[in-house]
Amino acid sequence: MKQLFTFVTVFFLSCQIVRTASPEKKQEIEKTAVEEETKEEKIELKSITADGESPPATKINMDDYQPNENEEKSPYPTAEAPAEEDEEEPEMPVGPRPRPMSELHLKEKAVPMPDASAFFIFSPNNRFRVHCHRIVNDNIFTNLILFFILLSSISLAAEDPVRHLSFRNQVLFYFDIVFTVIFTIEIALKILGNADYVFTSIFTLEIILKMTAYGAFLHKGSFCRNYFNILDLLVVSVSLISFGIQSSAINVVKILRVLRVLRPLRAINRAKGLKHVVQCVFVAIRTIGNIVIVTTLLQFMFACIGVQLFKGKLYSCTDSSKQTEAECRGYYITYKDGEVNQPMIQPRSWENSKFDFDNVLTAMMALFTVSTFEGWPELLYRSIDSHMEDVGPIYNHRVEISIFFIIYIIIIAFFMMNIFVGFVIVTFQEQGEQEYKNCELDKNQRQCVEYALKARPLRRYIPKNQYQYKVWYVVNSTYFEYLMFVLILLNTICLAMQHYGQSCMFKEAMNILNMLFTGLFTVEMVLKLIAFKPK
Repeated sequence: MKQLFTFVTVFFLSCQIVRTASPEKKQEIEKTAVEEETKEEKIELKSITADGESPPATKINMDDYQPNENEEKSPYPTAEAPAEEDEEEPEMPVGPRPRPMSELHLKEKAVPMPDASAFFIFSPNNRFRVHCHRIVNDNIFTNLILFFILLSSISLAAEDPVRHLSFRNQVLFYFDIVFTVIFTIEIALKILGNADYVFTSIFTLEIILKMTAYGAFLHKGSFCRNYFNILDLLVVSVSLISFGIQSSAINVVKILRVLRVLRPLRAINRAKGLKHVVQCVFVAIRTIGNIVIVTTLLQFMFACIGVQLFKGKLYSCTDSSKQTEAECRGYYITYKDGEVNQPMIQPRSWENSKFDFDNVLTAMMALFTVSTFEGWPELLYRSIDSHMEDVGPIYNHRVEISIFFIIYIIIIAFFMMNIFVGFVIVTFQEQGEQEYKNCELDKNQRQCVEYALKARPLRRYIPKNQYQYKVWYVVNSTYFEYLMFVLILLNTICLAMQHYGQSCMFKEAMNILNMLFTGLFTVEMVLKLIAFKPK
């Protein structure tokens, strides 16, 4: 019995070992484990929404994924995937290609209302303040104010500044009444005046609404914390002060009335593109400080050189026949408008040029006019005619002195001014790159993608007729292009050789050459018409 019991125990242990070591059973166990791991794996897809926020991750079960049966597969497995069972998972697209924010039509979010109170009266939960906040951030209100600004600018330009009771001003007056009745009935009942009162009242109402919604200036996010809002407040305040002082004889009032031309600047705060341009200009101004210093030093250096060259040498007598100040005495005869029959007697006077180089400050001012290219030839000719200190000019006495002005124009007017323009352009480009700050692609990669999307196949015309093809082949050859280039160059040289006082033989030779070149260019035109056809 003991031996039988031992035999049965050994038999069961052997069966268990054989069952465990079976390759089919082992493969089945591994397959079951792989299936359980596959069920637990998920693929998260991220999609880019229009407002830049990522939606909740979407999970896809691998059990539900079915490959396309019509998809062509390579019959030979790769080294990474030796069998069909170890096939790689398909790559899922992460999202659409990146686009700049300017191409996306995003809905602008309203500026949130600050938590602090407005005017120490209206709390953030006040109904009147909430209503004002909704009105201020409404697109209709913004567009209406922009329309008012446009009308105010037109009305300001249409006024007759000389005749206050002219027909034009009367028409504007009736227009103001109609405009007031339609858009601001309450203001029309209280105010009877011209367009300035109407528009100023509307803009004042706008600022009061905004200050009520956002507060005045004490807390963060208030109305006066924005530079563009301060510009609006300044323009409206100038109009209100000018209306408060009724006497038009006061000089201060006249100045304030002139400052009404700042009204069109209020459109900057309403137009996003204009605001972006102004911001770029201010950023560029902050970054060109070193360029301004270098330009000022160069201007100062040229001014010092100009003082050494021209100090006291640009004086002249009104009577050109006198050369010194001692001789420039008494009277002389001149003719009105160059008419010999209208002589006039004028006293002689020793006068300096409008722009001189007697000291560094006036020299810098004179050189500044040269850099603007406005009226600088007169200063150039006056400098060329200069002779000695306290001596009148002599015609073309120092022609070589013009090199000073040429060098100054090249360095300051051309080189340094272009550096200023380049800095502004670079600033605009950097601001444009800010739209791609959240993009995974760098600038070169984006340019490659845009080039690939915009690329178009080149179309080349090749004639089918064998004779036309031979002409086309000759016309498109490199040697033909070089030949035509040489002919154009020779024709240009012949045209440049013509001069005043040329002999008859030279003139005949030039005419023959011109006829020859004209015939050759005609042959070229005919060959190209045959090769490419008129259309």
